Amino acid sequence: MYPILGRYGPFFLFSYTAVMSLGIVIGIGFTVWQARRRGLSADWLDGLLAALAAGVMGGRAGFVWGEWAYFQERPSAILQIQQGGLNYHGALLAGLMALWGWCWWQKRPFLPTAALLAPGIALASAFGWFACWLDGCAYGQEAAAGSLLAADLPDKFGIYGWRYQTQILGIALSLLVFVWVWPRQRRWLPGQTFGFTLFALSLSRIGIELLRSDSVLQLSGININIILDTAFALFSLLLLKYTSRRKPAKT
Repeated sequence: MYPILGRYGPFFLFSYTAVMSLGIVIGIGFTVWQARRRGLSADWLDGLLAALAAGVMGGRAGFVWGEWAYFQERPSAILQIQQGGLNYHGALLAGLMALWGWCWWQKRPFLPTAALLAPGIALASAFGWFACWLDGCAYGQEAAAGSLLAADLPDKFGIYGWRYQTQILGIALSLLVFVWVWPRQRRWLPGQTFGFTLFALSLSRIGIELLRSDSVLQLSGININIILDTAFALFSLLLLKYTSRRKPAKT
C-alpha cells in the first residue's frame, strides 16, 4: 500500500507511525475537550499519559513477541519503533494496567477515569486500522471477485487478489462504536460506558480476525487474537452485569 509517506534526506516518514501519532493526538485532544465541557479538572491527564506510555511499550512488546522469529535475528530493530509495529492487545492491556495502577496510587476510582477515556480508545482503534491499511498489515482473506467488502489488494508479498477489506471494516466498526458511545457517555454509568466500549471493540475484532489472512500466533490451533478478544469481551460483560446492579448516584 503506502508504507512510506515521504523521505526527507536520510529520514523516512513511515505511514504507520505518522497515522498512529495523529490518532493519539486527536484522541487526547478530544478527551481534553469533552472533559472541559463537563467542567472536570485536568488531574486525570497524568493518568492518561501514564496509560499512553505503558500502552506504547506494551504494544511494542506484543508486536515483537508475535514476530520473534524476525526480531531474534535483528535485535537492533526491536527499538526502531519509528518504523511502526504495535500490537493492539499488548497496548490495551498494558495501558489499562497502568491506568489502574495510577488510580490506585492517587486513590481515585478507576471506572470514571476509564469511562472518560473510552471514546478516545475507540478513536485510537480506528486510526490503528487506518495505519494498518496504509502499511498493508492485517490484510484479508481471498474472496470471489465482486464480493461484498472485497477489493483487489496485495498481501505481504505484493501479490494482488480480491481480498476482504479488513482494515476498512475495522475503521468503520471502531468509528461506529465511537459515535454510539460518545453522545450517551453522560447518561450512562462509568462502568456502562467503559464496559460497552470494550465489549463492542472486542466483538468487532473477533469478526474481523475471522476474515484475516496474514500470519497470527496460534495457541493450540486457535488464533491468539481471538482468544484475547474473547477474554476482553467476557470481562466487559461481567463489568456491565456488575454495573447494572448498582443504582446511579442521586444528583
